[in-house]
Amino acid sequence: MQTVKVSTPEKYRSESNRRWYISKRYILTLLGFLGMFNVYAMRVNLSVAMVAMVNRTKSSSLNATFQVTECLNLVHYEEKTNNEGFKGEQYNWNSRTQGVILGSFFYGYIITQLPGGILSERFGAKWLFGGGTFITAVFSLLTPLAARLGTAAFITVRVLEGLGEGVTFPAINFLISQWAPRIERSRISTIIFTGSHIGNFVSMPISGWLSGSDVLGGWPSVFYLFGTIGCIWFLFWSVLIRETPSEHPSISKEELLFIEQNKEEKPKEKPDIPWKAIFTSFPMWAVIVAHVGHNFGFLILLTEMPTYLSTILHFDIKSNGLLSALPYIVQAITALLVSFLADRLRQSDRMSITTIRKICNSIGLFGPAVCLLGVTVSGCHPDLIVTLLCLSLAFNGFIYSGFNITHVDMSPEFSGTIFGITNAISNVCGIIGPMIVGYFTASGATISNWSNVFYITSAMYTLSAVFYAIFLQLNCSHGALRTINPKRNIVLSV
Repeated sequence: MQTVKVSTPEKYRSESNRRWYISKRYILTLLGFLGMFNVYAMRVNLSVAMVAMVNRTKSSSLNATFQVTECLNLVHYEEKTNNEGFKGEQYNWNSRTQGVILGSFFYGYIITQLPGGILSERFGAKWLFGGGTFITAVFSLLTPLAARLGTAAFITVRVLEGLGEGVTFPAINFLISQWAPRIERSRISTIIFTGSHIGNFVSMPISGWLSGSDVLGGWPSVFYLFGTIGCIWFLFWSVLIRETPSEHPSISKEELLFIEQNKEEKPKEKPDIPWKAIFTSFPMWAVIVAHVGHNFGFLILLTEMPTYLSTILHFDIKSNGLLSALPYIVQAITALLVSFLADRLRQSDRMSITTIRKICNSIGLFGPAVCLLGVTVSGCHPDLIVTLLCLSLAFNGFIYSGFNITHVDMSPEFSGTIFGITNAISNVCGIIGPMIVGYFTASGATISNWSNVFYITSAMYTLSAVFYAIFLQLNCSHGALRTINPKRNIVLSV
């Protein structure tokens, strides 16, 4: 029997030319992208809807002292603090209660990260990712009811949403290790994960528009819309996706062969998770630190950028929603372009995969650090500041071909567990970040106070980038990097 060697996608295009055929790994990529779109849309829509849900008339006089303390020449951008344009019931939540509500999601989210990785490797990631997204969608639909029942019920629903969504990231990471050929790994991973940024970009302005409309009572329609989209997505996911390429009933022989020949060889028996080896691995800690540095900056910008644009630059709510979302579409575009370049470099063998990851990660973390330092010296120039914020996240898009995909590069067999570990640790920043912002801005929303926030964020970006660049030193052996427990053939492959 003649052995057919398949190393590039062109080898199996002959079948595509004979009949209509859509690659099954591309269907996974598309639905994975839409799944990430859904979970992030359902996560961030509350940040916008909260503006409509809170009765700000009572608190406006208390905030007046610090409402306009900087950039007086920009006050014409600002609307009066009221709820005249919003529809739906309003609640007398003070700033502390609002912070608890917004942060409650992360308490549930952090808890299920590691279990999500372990369960996906043990029992499969298809239903874990799909089920986690579906649970988040169901509780999104229940959010308006929970808000009417009281603050405790509302917080409980947000925690449960976090529990459901927490399994999705490690699960999809493990599915990528099952489906993505080495030479397409950067682009497939990036396309899927940038769904979260497109979710931000779409969710923020739509949520603002729906909050001021008469559709389904105003702001409740925000949760009904994205919850319904999540449920519909789950139906397509359930029917079209399989756990592995070999289990798919209609995958072509050519595509299956191409995927299998461009994946790392798996051990015959599933080894136990090497906990000690994982936590004593310097490359593993390089990924953890890089993930923490990225999430610290990303989550501060995600949750606090609307506040900064409102209190310092005095943009009205409509402009605020659009400008808050704009950097994420720039980030997504950059990430996609870089992922194709990274895969090209890997396929050409011009650089080692370790070098590619270090270069991409360094740009992805050093770039935002420099841009945020630029914001601190930009004074009251909104065009310059918005440009720098967009550039910050554009550079940050490089991380998807940096540390983000290193989880799969290091250990395809345990990529879900590894991602669960790093994502759980790094998402503590979702709780700590807003606390730091609150501490520095407690005396007023001033340029000086916000500059302190940006200094700390810039330092976190820089330190994490340096740590990753130094400690991602992996010894190559037969195309694989054996740094975690090599005696048991547990491979950190790159």
